[in-house]
Amino acid sequence: PRPITPSLPEGEGLPQGMGRFGPRWLISVAVLGLIVIFGIFAYAQQRIHGDIVTGMRTVGDGGVAWGLYISFYVIFIGFAFGGIAVTTLAHLFHLRRLYPITRLADMVAVVSVICAAICIMADLGRPMAGLVNLPLYAQTASPFFGSFTLIIGADFLASIIYEFLEGRADAAVLATRTKRFGWIYRLWATGWKNTTQERRRRRRVDFWLSLVMFLLLLAAYSTLGFIFGIQGGRPGWFSALAAPRFVVLAGVSGIGLVIAVSGAARWLMNLEEVITEKTFKWLGNALWIGIAIYLYLLVVEELTARYAADSAQTLVAQATTSGPYAPLFWIVVGTLVVPAAVLFVQFLRKRTNVGLVVAAGLLVNVAAILKRVLIVVPSQTHGQLLDYPIGVYNPTWVETGVVLGITSIGVLIFLFGIKVYPLVPLAEAR
Repeated sequence: PRPITPSLPEGEGLPQGMGRFGPRWLISVAVLGLIVIFGIFAYAQQRIHGDIVTGMRTVGDGGVAWGLYISFYVIFIGFAFGGIAVTTLAHLFHLRRLYPITRLADMVAVVSVICAAICIMADLGRPMAGLVNLPLYAQTASPFFGSFTLIIGADFLASIIYEFLEGRADAAVLATRTKRFGWIYRLWATGWKNTTQERRRRRRVDFWLSLVMFLLLLAAYSTLGFIFGIQGGRPGWFSALAAPRFVVLAGVSGIGLVIAVSGAARWLMNLEEVITEKTFKWLGNALWIGIAIYLYLLVVEELTARYAADSAQTLVAQATTSGPYAPLFWIVVGTLVVPAAVLFVQFLRKRTNVGLVVAAGLLVNVAAILKRVLIVVPSQTHGQLLDYPIGVYNPTWVETGVVLGITSIGVLIFLFGIKVYPLVPLAEAR
């Protein structure tokens, strides 16, 4: 079979704004770069003066050992889960409406895993010693070790392999359009001729790779839930529902972020004809179903803790729903119920408003961020089985600055990535 030739002549330029660095992009990079510098400065204060400059203190002595860093580690892992889930489900079940955003979703997953790994490094008092000692002394039966290796290791590697294989056809087309990055694309597309046999082989690889990634997802994110759920001495964490709660909330927050990024790409890169309303309709329906499942788990969890649990468990539940953490809890409930109601009404009316779907995706991530804080913190300040004082946790500017810097690093990686890699597969390559 003859290779498919590009529909645009050689030298006409790169699509989707690739290789072009306009004022809007440069301003965004400059602002994000300043935030990264601020984050580095904040972390320098932590390294120089010790963890005392953060809001974290000893559990049982009025503070918490895990704060914003671990909360955002769980948040970024949730984003990665949603991105990989969209990619794998599209290939496993041939969901053609999702094909235009599979690459975008996987890029979100790759960036999120990188940010999650940096969060772990920020939380360690001696990050380099932690990296050295991990393979030497880690207990392989530990859920934390399993979570770290499966998510930050296996899932990251699988996502990178997927991006490499997925981009070979596009690289063959792009190599004919530019001289600036031509050597990168030629190296990337080495041996690719875009024949029928090659395309069939790639589809088979996509299917089996997606299947392996999907199984890794379930194992990895359930293991993340076990980090909290099997701690029998920590009221609020010890629960058989911890693993399914983590998986469902990760799916909700990840799909919400994919919706938001897809909406931004559709608007800023003029991709209305590629990322259509049908794509947002599918994502919106998946989102409200996921929210409904999570709200059910949330109600079951709170009812059990308030009416049928021991006094220590009830104390944590009261602190969350009617105590010092109540404002955060009810914001979480509101930012879950409102998007679910809006998306369900759209489902009933069989109409899709892209703007409302994107707004719903942003709102559920407000809920997801606050809920991760509620998962991590209250069980350390109020979840004491011994006669310890109730703790308090207020993150300092150091923690906030480091988290903002880590988030900005992720956005910068994404912004640079889309300048050399097409966010949406090229029609010519197909």
